Amino acid sequence: MSTQPGARRATIARAVTVEGVGLHLGHLCRLTFRPAPSGTGRVFVRVDRPGRPRLPALAAGAEFAERRTQLGRGADALHTVEHVLAAAAALDLDDLEMEMDAPEPPVLDGSSQGFLEALRGAGRVEHAEAAPEFRLREPVRVAEGGSVYEAFPADDLELDVAIDFPHSLVGRQTIALRVTAESFAAELAAARTFGFVHEISALQEMGLIRGGSTDNAVVLGPDGVVDNALRWPDEFVRHKALDCVGDLALLGGRVRARVVAERPSHSGTLLLVRRMLAHAADGAHTPT
Repeated sequence: MSTQPGARRATIARAVTVEGVGLHLGHLCRLTFRPAPSGTGRVFVRVDRPGRPRLPALAAGAEFAERRTQLGRGADALHTVEHVLAAAAALDLDDLEMEMDAPEPPVLDGSSQGFLEALRGAGRVEHAEAAPEFRLREPVRVAEGGSVYEAFPADDLELDVAIDFPHSLVGRQTIALRVTAESFAAELAAARTFGFVHEISALQEMGLIRGGSTDNAVVLGPDGVVDNALRWPDEFVRHKALDCVGDLALLGGRVRARVVAERPSHSGTLLLVRRMLAHAADGAHTPT
């Protein structure tokens, strides 16, 4: 991992807490963001588990999981961390402790907006050390299921995301943007997770969406959005781009790459992250 000239590692100035139910597992969770010393990285802490296990938000500890990003295995694992990580990464918060008393963070309204507001409200402190950044030395291509990715060396995080769903309100949607704290807040943070009525029974049988409702997700039925309204006509692809920001945070530094993602998924993006680590510009990484 290289460092970014002129930019310094950053954390928050004071602790801040958000609470609510988790999307998939349905447990109530109290999530407290705490300032962290330089070099800590972004680390989750399971305060409800013996020994308060620490789970760094890195690809090395990530697991392939259905419809979510998971860190760790077994009873100490954390689920659906992507919206939290997206907000932290967009704000360039390199060092952050995130204490949780349940296996899944609050879903809030299904977006990253609440996490972004909490972290902004906590203030910002810069450390003396240079900020870490991730750069590629060559282009990378990954295909996983229906997902296809290409990543290229760049000076900023640039996303070009496309989705395609057979529903009249979705279809093919695309979005391209340079991700900064400002563009994330304006264009992505409030985009909510979404799903389809015909999927609900199968997902519930898998033990998922136990905390899901039309208060924290956009649910699409045959005739349109159920009990809710879209924030943008293309809210669906915006949310997929948000997920990409969160999953790319598993690279462990401020990402400097152009990522083109066709029908991205959490599993596909994790595979891309691991491939990108193998092609880091400084040659210091191996696949994880």
